[in-house]
Amino acid sequence: MKEPSPQSDEVQDAELTPVAPPEKVRVAWVAGQESIETHGRTLKPLAIGLIDELVELTVACPQEADLRGLPSPPVEVIPHGRLGWWKFSAGPIEALAGQLKARKVQLLHALDGLAASLTQKLADLLAVPYVISSYDLGDTRRLGMLDERLSAILAASEPVRASLLSHHVAAAGKVRLVRPGVYHERRATCFLSPQHRPAIVANGRLNHAPAFEAVLQSFATLRGRGHDCALFIIGSGRAERHLRAMSEQLDIRQDVTFVDRQPTAQLPDVFKAADVFVSPAAEREVDGAALLAMAAGVPVLATDDQPSDFLIDGQTALLFEQGSTRQLTEKLMELLDNRGEARALAERALAYVEEHHSAANMVAAVTRVYRGAIDKKA
Repeated sequence: MKEPSPQSDEVQDAELTPVAPPEKVRVAWVAGQESIETHGRTLKPLAIGLIDELVELTVACPQEADLRGLPSPPVEVIPHGRLGWWKFSAGPIEALAGQLKARKVQLLHALDGLAASLTQKLADLLAVPYVISSYDLGDTRRLGMLDERLSAILAASEPVRASLLSHHVAAAGKVRLVRPGVYHERRATCFLSPQHRPAIVANGRLNHAPAFEAVLQSFATLRGRGHDCALFIIGSGRAERHLRAMSEQLDIRQDVTFVDRQPTAQLPDVFKAADVFVSPAAEREVDGAALLAMAAGVPVLATDDQPSDFLIDGQTALLFEQGSTRQLTEKLMELLDNRGEARALAERALAYVEEHHSAANMVAAVTRVYRGAIDKKA
C-alpha cells in the first residue's frame, strides 16, 4: 500500500483545523445635527450589515437629531447637548468621551465632514483611530490637514476622492472610495398605467431660483403642449415665495404642489409614486436624493455639473445644463413621449445601482476599513 505523502497529511490537517470566527469590534459613529437625517437611507442598511459582521455600534449624536434612519435597537444611542461651534468645552467633551470609553469603543467614525472636528477631539481623548465619511467637495476646506490618528477617509464618489487627493487632506493611501449603498427595487416603477397621470418630482434646496424657474417654465411648456401631468416641488429655501408667485403668473398653480423638505427616510416612498425625478440644481455634495430615485426605479434628470459619478448621461440619467429651460423641456418631452425608453433608462439605472451601490458591497468595504484600522492599532 502506498504511504501517504507528508504533503497530503498537511493538507488533511489544514482541512480539519477549525477557523476561528472574527472577534467582535466596537465602533462609535459620531453624527452631526443632520447627519442621520441626510444619510439615513445609507446608514440603516450599513448598520444592519455591520451588526451581522460582529461590529457593535454606538452612535453619539446631538439630542435633537432625527434618529428615524437608524435601526434602534440594536444600535445604542448616546445623545449629547450643545458642545459649541468652533471650540468645544472641555467638560462636555470629556463627559462624552467617558461614556464611549465605558463601552470600550475601539474606533470612531465621523458620519460626514461636519462631524470630523468633534471626532478628532474624541479620538485624542480615547487614544483610538478614527475614519471620516466625505460626501462634499467642500470637505477639502472643512477638514484641513488631519492628524496621525486618521485611519481612512471614505469618499462617496470619484470626484470627491479626487478633490481630497488634490488638496492633500490625507496621505493618498488613506483616501478610499466607498460608494454609498442603498436598497433598491427589482424593476422600474414609472409609467405603470396608461391611465395614470404622470407625476414629475423636482427635489432640492429652493435657494437656486434660476434652476427652479427653469423647472416651472418647462412644466408650463408641457402643459401648453397638452401633456396632462402634475409637478411636485420638494424642498425649502429663500426662493420658495418667489417660485410660488411664478407658478401663479404662469397659470400652472393648480397643477403644481409645493412640499416641505422631506426626511431622507421618507423619500423612497415618495419617489416610487413618481414617474420622473428632476434634480434641478447642482450642489457641492453627492446627490443622495438622485441615487434614491434611481434605486426606486424612476428615470432621473439632473444637471451635468455634480460630484455624483453615478449620474451618467444616457446610461443612468439624462443630464442638462443647469437653468436651461430648453434642454430640460427637451429631456422631459423625451421621457413623457417615449415611456418605453423612460422605463429602459430606469432599468439601466437599477442595474447600475445593483452593481455599484449595493448595501452588501458597502458593508463589506466598511468592515474591511474598520477591522484594518483596529488591527493596525493593536
